[in-house]
Amino acid sequence: MTRSERRASLLAELKRKGIHLSGLSVPAAILLFGKDAAIGFVSAALAAAILLERARLTGMVRLPAVRDSEAKRVAGYVYYIVGALLTVALFSPPIAVAAMLMLSLGDAASGIIGSVVPGSAVRVRILEGERRRRKPLLVVAGTFAVCLAIGYAASLLEGTYFSGPGVLSLLVCTVGAAAATFADAFPLTFRGKVVDDNLTIPLLSGAAMAVAALLGS
Repeated sequence: MTRSERRASLLAELKRKGIHLSGLSVPAAILLFGKDAAIGFVSAALAAAILLERARLTGMVRLPAVRDSEAKRVAGYVYYIVGALLTVALFSPPIAVAAMLMLSLGDAASGIIGSVVPGSAVRVRILEGERRRRKPLLVVAGTFAVCLAIGYAASLLEGTYFSGPGVLSLLVCTVGAAAATFADAFPLTFRGKVVDDNLTIPLLSGAAMAVAALLGS
């Protein structure tokens, strides 16, 4: 990859992740309005996304941030909203906040780092029949570091916004960061199809943190 190609890839990824960061509205809704209100907010967003995606797939509208590999299949932003809805519904508010932050910021960090590191597009390569199933170690390390920092930040938010004993200990945050990094770095497949990481990142990290918090209580 030449310098100009790396720059173009980085700029394209920054545009996509800029939209991706709109997902920060989900933890914000939990913190400001509570779990039930956040579920209602995300449900409404999902309904709107389904209508928009139907229009896109039938050629009625065009979305510039959609990847070429998503031209004829459901785009990642729909899975993002589905993952957000399941995360908010299934996990306690502090864990849901941490998991959604790891998706919004951790995945953004992975995408930005991976846009300039060769060999990072493992999901596309799997779809093309290649066997490589792990992102480069530099991307993995960067993603984990960001997710761990996010976990620590979420633990501070927990103490400010939620009453009762905290669940986001250092161990819980570390386990969550590891799970989020794993979901990003090692694409899961089902019947030959790659499972979108907008689903796997928040659900795996949320489940891992919930189990770690339960075992540590």
